Amino acid sequence: MKKRFLFVFLVLSLFMLSITACSALKNGAGSGTLTAVYLGVVDYGTVQAGDKDSFRYRFSIEGEEVIYGVSNANDYKINNILAEGYVFNLTVEDDAVIDISIPEPYAVGTVQSVSPDIITVDGDNIRITSNTKFHEIICEAGGARLEDVSIKTGKSVKVYGNPADVIYMTFVAEPYQAPIRGTAGQRTLKNFLATAMEPVGTALYVCGGSWDWQDAGSSNQATTIGLSQTWLDFFQSQDDTYSYMNNNNFSESYYPHNGYNEYYYAGIDCSGYIGWTVYNVMNTESGKDGYVGVSTNIAKTLDQEYNYGTWTRDFNSSSLKAGDVFSLLGHVWICLGVCEDDSLVIVHSVPSDSKSGSTGGGVQLSGVGKSEDCKAYELAKEYMERYYPEWNDRYPVIFRTYSSYTSTANANAGKFSWNLDETGLLDPEGYTDMSAEEILRDLFGQNSN
Repeated sequence: MKKRFLFVFLVLSLFMLSITACSALKNGAGSGTLTAVYLGVVDYGTVQAGDKDSFRYRFSIEGEEVIYGVSNANDYKINNILAEGYVFNLTVEDDAVIDISIPEPYAVGTVQSVSPDIITVDGDNIRITSNTKFHEIICEAGGARLEDVSIKTGKSVKVYGNPADVIYMTFVAEPYQAPIRGTAGQRTLKNFLATAMEPVGTALYVCGGSWDWQDAGSSNQATTIGLSQTWLDFFQSQDDTYSYMNNNNFSESYYPHNGYNEYYYAGIDCSGYIGWTVYNVMNTESGKDGYVGVSTNIAKTLDQEYNYGTWTRDFNSSSLKAGDVFSLLGHVWICLGVCEDDSLVIVHSVPSDSKSGSTGGGVQLSGVGKSEDCKAYELAKEYMERYYPEWNDRYPVIFRTYSSYTSTANANAGKFSWNLDETGLLDPEGYTDMSAEEILRDLFGQNSN
């Protein structure tokens, strides 16, 4: 009887140990350096920003989902690198990620052929072994997920190792070169506008986009020289059904409901856009202090904090000039130029309805004036249609009335104009005396045709 009892006790003990071990695996217990795909925060859509220090995070390691804490050291440095659906090397200690790095894939591109022993990706032959794992990364609002998959020709992949340790079938953006690009650190009015044009038609609107993860200032993307790859990835992976907000289901929304900014890396909002533009004109390398702040205050801040120019609430349509930054309640935009009828061509990041009726939008040219018959709206349509065809397939050009877009109802709203000297921006090309049409022709190199 005692022997039978001991046998049953041992079996139960082993069973409980196996459950504990399984639970520990799922909860991410253990230490070491691990390669993982970040899937998102646990309970996305219900978590509150005020509880961010106790968040738990979902990762996939070799196809198995595990959960870890993440260290908040160095002002949430790790959180400000994590992005859903991307691969990371994690250093884990006591059930928490304490360091992070981004591994370099052996190959990225389109699968041309697959055999039991070899996969060919963009002309590169990579060995496959019995230990090679195959997964598909599926990114959606509310969190990414992994599925086992058979790799097929024509699909885009990221391959890690040769022989391949793991092959992820995942979206890979096409190389992109903007029609107009700025020059980092060149403090001229023309370069400011050229830089402002760089994300046009290829960066989607995300509320809180290019603010940092904790929603307190500039993200890594906003202090990156040139276009952020995460913006390009997100834009190209979406279509005209993209919506920046889902009020019916917070757990499937890109919007920072409950103040929690999960998708800071994916796109760019109005203040993130201005912050990135100013950063790229004032700096030659990434990672320094940024310029992202509350949109309503940005124009005033450029004057009173940085002394780059003059902020005023006393203006009219004829007093706006190329390069002026205008803040109104809840929005900020850049004046690209003024037309003969005093209408304004502006560039900004703003939510707008797609041609299929979804509210997405992002960085675009718009017309501001008395009516859609104004010259600025005509120019905005002409240039968006001609130079940004992928954007134009999704979004119509938007028009805003002068009265609505130059409102100074808020005490911090107003117009900022650059000092045209070494303390602000030089203007050797004379952009302040050009019309919007002349500026657009010069920026796009049409004057030499």
